[in-house]
Amino acid sequence: MKHNITTFAAITAFALCGIIFWETGFVWAVLAVIFIAYLAATSYGSFKIQANYFLKSINKGQRKSIALTFDDGPDPDTTPAILETLKQKNVKATFFVIGKKAEKYPELLRQIDEEGHIVGNHSYSHHYLIAFFSTEKLRKDIVRCNGIITEAIGKPPRFFRPPFGVTNPRYATVLKELQLDCIGWSLRSFDTKAKNKYQIINKIISKLKSRDIVLLHDNLRVTADSLEDVIEHCLQKGVKIEPLSRLIQKEPYDKI
Repeated sequence: MKHNITTFAAITAFALCGIIFWETGFVWAVLAVIFIAYLAATSYGSFKIQANYFLKSINKGQRKSIALTFDDGPDPDTTPAILETLKQKNVKATFFVIGKKAEKYPELLRQIDEEGHIVGNHSYSHHYLIAFFSTEKLRKDIVRCNGIITEAIGKPPRFFRPPFGVTNPRYATVLKELQLDCIGWSLRSFDTKAKNKYQIINKIISKLKSRDIVLLHDNLRVTADSLEDVIEHCLQKGVKIEPLSRLIQKEPYDKI
């Protein structure tokens, strides 16, 4: 991936510049610039899932439509309201659930599945330091979430979205081993920062394009309040909302 290319380029530049500038007074300054540039590129790649720096993520669709995706649920206060709006509007969405929440509310997972939506893996712990987990600890975390989802709905999920959109080489190793598809997004609603529903509506409608994967959160009341208007605006603009699996042409579950 891009990380390997960047690392090779940095090492090569480091060696060549060390030779070229060795007898000058600038060698350490030049090497420091290369090192800082490498760290900057790696940091950007870690926090920008769309960069596909460590692994290939699916960030846009293949069809002239969009998909709505929700992270950080299920939430007993807001997920049902979102499901009700989706049912009324006959729209199917994808829910990337946190395992420890899904473990507490398996009935919500079953409701999501029974109403025709996709359930994806968003890690078990969603720990704020999950990007620093060892490969083995990360694997156990993701596998645990997959097990909870499978137990609730009877289907092992194939879609995984990394918490906070952060990736690293350990994610690349684990997702390849588990044969999970990494799902990013192309349009972020910023609903976690919205003070009212109109900020979410305006953000989505002003930026929305064909093939977009829209990132929302089903644990927020402001998101639940905005959803009907978001969908209605899409319909009025002739924007078709499809299930994520159809948009990206990938199966959402493994066969048992």
